[in-house]
Amino acid sequence: MKRICGVLALVLIVSGAAFAADTASIVYIEGDVTMNGSPAAVGDEVQPGALLTTAKDSVCQVVFNQKNIVHMAAGTTLRFDSKTLSRGATLQKGAVAMVLRRLVASPDDQVRFAITTSTAVAGVRGTCFFIAVEDDNHTYICACNGLIHLEGAGGAFTQNLASSHHAELRVTRSDSGISVNAAPLEYHNDGDVEAIAARIGETIDWTKIDH
Repeated sequence: MKRICGVLALVLIVSGAAFAADTASIVYIEGDVTMNGSPAAVGDEVQPGALLTTAKDSVCQVVFNQKNIVHMAAGTTLRFDSKTLSRGATLQKGAVAMVLRRLVASPDDQVRFAITTSTAVAGVRGTCFFIAVEDDNHTYICACNGLIHLEGAGGAFTQNLASSHHAELRVTRSDSGISVNAAPLEYHNDGDVEAIAARIGETIDWTKIDH
């Protein structure tokens, strides 16, 4: 797998500052990208429920509410929540990096963003993270700058991940169950994350945990 490129069920819940509306558009495309099965272009509006796919050697960046950015690596399929973009998205395959700084408040007044894959639940507090679905049985997760609470489907395990400067895990599914192990920094680096943040006029303070 290439750097920042593209299963296990993961739900990542991210906290940030509230905002009142959901507006999103594609701000960058490299290569071939489709939205709902049709060719996508820079400037296209992204509606709730939209299905975005990047081809081989292609990338796409979506900004919503001005201060949240989703970077889709090559070979990624991502579907946004059908009701509101700020609620979250389903990562079907591939990899995404996100910097989230302005989210819509949930009914309990907590601002959360959820990314779902297929066999675990990860609650994330913080604004910067990376996930790669390596294959059907391995998912790589990095808390680039923030807090993550990871739970296996059905409560198979729980684990917390917190870092100001990258903390990584690999979740593995086998016949004996699901295991979680430390992993090295892979697929992305500081420069990648900083470049994504810069697209929305933000910087990453690697000296403290953002939450």
